[in-house]
This record gives sequence, C-alpha cells and structure tokens, in this order.
Amino acid sequence: MPPAPDPFALRVTQIAEGNPRGEYVLYHARAARRARNNLALDYAKTLGKRVVMAEWLDEPHLSPRIEAFLRAGSERTAKEADVEYLFEPDREVIERAKFIVTDEFPTLPAPSYATHLVDHNGILPMRALAKEQYSAKFFRDKAFKLFEQFRSAAAKPPLWKPPKSLKATGISAALHYGHLGINEILTAVLDRPDADDFLEQAIIRRELSFNLCFYNPDYATLKALPQWAKDTLNKHRNDRRKPVYTYEELERAETHDDVWNLSQRQLLATGTIHNYLRMLWGKKIIEWSETPEDAHAAMLRMHDEYALDGRDPNTHAGILWCFGKHDRPFVERPIFGKIRWMSSEQTRKKVRLQEIEDAIAAAGRGSARSRP
Repeated sequence: MPPAPDPFALRVTQIAEGNPRGEYVLYHARAARRARNNLALDYAKTLGKRVVMAEWLDEPHLSPRIEAFLRAGSERTAKEADVEYLFEPDREVIERAKFIVTDEFPTLPAPSYATHLVDHNGILPMRALAKEQYSAKFFRDKAFKLFEQFRSAAAKPPLWKPPKSLKATGISAALHYGHLGINEILTAVLDRPDADDFLEQAIIRRELSFNLCFYNPDYATLKALPQWAKDTLNKHRNDRRKPVYTYEELERAETHDDVWNLSQRQLLATGTIHNYLRMLWGKKIIEWSETPEDAHAAMLRMHDEYALDGRDPNTHAGILWCFGKHDRPFVERPIFGKIRWMSSEQTRKKVRLQEIEDAIAAAGRGSARSRP
C-alpha cells in the first residue's frame, strides 16, 4: 500500500524568520476563513502548541453586502474553532506572534509580517504544474494524472450539504472567502452521477484560473490574452460599435437588451450572476464599449464593487475568457474578430429567465445597491 501523500507538499513556503520572543503561532485567515478542513490552520498547529486564529475585515472593496457575508461566516467559524479565535482584534496580536501563517492566494499580496504562506486553494498545489497552461484541455490532461498524488481526504466529514440539483449550486462566494474548501466539496459530490459538469467548473476551470493568476503577472490586463486574440481584437479595433453605452448606463442596467439587463440587475440585487448569463454579460460589454480595454476595465470594476465572488482568480479568468483566453478562434465577425460571440436570443432559450427574476424579487429592492 503506498504511503499517504504529504498534505503540505509544494504548499508551504517560509518567507521570513519567526520572532523568538513570540508567545504563540498566529494563523491570519485571509482566503480560508474557516476552522474545519483548513490546511493552513493544520500547518500552524505543527509550529507550536498555542495557536491563535484571527481575521480582519480587510477586503479592498468592502461594502455592506460583503461585510455582512464575512460577519456571518465569522460567527460560524467562532462556533467551530478548536483554537482561540479572534475577529477584528487589535493589530498588537501580530506583534506578539512567534510565527504568522497565512493563506497564499494569487490575487492577494502576501502581508509583510507573514512568516509562512500555505497554498490550499485547489486539489493541486499551484506549483504542481510549473508554468501557465494554455487551455482547459491542456490543463485537464496534466491535472488528472496528478490529482490522486495530491488529493487528501478532508480531515473531518464535510458539513456542506449539496443541493438536489448541482446545476443550481451557488458556492462561488463561499469558496472565494474560504467558508468552504474545495476538498470538502469534492468529497461531498464525487460519487454523484450528475457531478461531471459541476466538477468541471469547480475543479478544472477554477484551478486553471489559479494557474493563470499565479504564473502570469499580467492576469489583470489584456496582455494575458493569447496572441491570436490580441491580433484579432486589434484588427477590429476601429469597427463601428452601435450602440455604445457608458459605464454608468451599464451599471444601471439601462441598455436596449432585456436579457443583458436582467443579468446586471441580478448582480446589483444579489451580488451574483447566473453562470451562463455571466458569459453573455461579458460578451455584450465588449460589443458595446469603445475599446476592448474599456470593456475589460468595466467588467473588473463591476465585479470589484458588486460581486460577492469578485476580486478572485475566477473573476480574472472568466473575464479574460470573454476576450478569448482559454478558448479557440471562431468564424470572424465585426468587433469580435475570431473571438467567440454570443447572442441574447440563444441565451433566452438556454436560461430560465423567470427564475432569475424571482431571485431578484426575493432579494428585495433594499439590497439592490451595495456601495459602502
């Protein structure tokens, strides 16, 4: 029988020496705000007998909606923690620590005071594949050979109970803030007959996005696109756009397209967009913007300000996909060139729009804006 995999292999990086006069090991939860099935917390426990877990409301785009989401998560963490847990403590707790362990997350710069970073974002460590992968197909072929080598069973049975239909699962925000870990999700759904499409998004596409943001320093710009996509966008840069909407008109969902407006209203009301609608949402912003750069900036800004799952590798990969990243060339057309185009008419046939209207209504008009 082969030995059990080392759960910390390729996942732990020491970036500074500890404080010999420190009193405890501090785990600063930044991307895994949970007490169960938390590899960074497990590693902190190997460094000393006394471990303190702390988190702060230090999101760069904190809004009332995001703050409420984080506070609700902190209440659950406090109930489940088997170590001392502090929410929004005085920063003196950092100065008194011997070692400071935190999450390695490619869109969050490491804090200057951290001594150890732990990558437990995916089934695979981000360093398992030594470079950026071109597409989901190339990533999938390599990743499947490595999954069993790095996958470790969740230390405790998962508390998360998947819904009857995995097509309706909204877990991106819980994954982004680390209230759920991908290992426990995998454990809960792996043997289900309807899990294939779900696992494609939750594992392959998600881990591909972390691969992008970890290895490509230009992940937040159109420089990260493949050359064919850059070339075709430049070729059609001067194509006529009609209509062209301002950021404010898009933000207020004031376009001529009722399907697109629905997706934007869902974002404003709930902080999320239906997965299929999110693709159309991005494609239409390209079509209605003066330049590809304007479209890209608008999408990022909208996610930063309104999306519960924004500011995430999935955000960057998903937006760049609209411009051809991790995709292939299609038949050439105006504005898009060889980049995949999508229509609202086809989307109307694929998505149950009334269910989204119902979700918006349930969210209530009072939560339709999430600015601080």
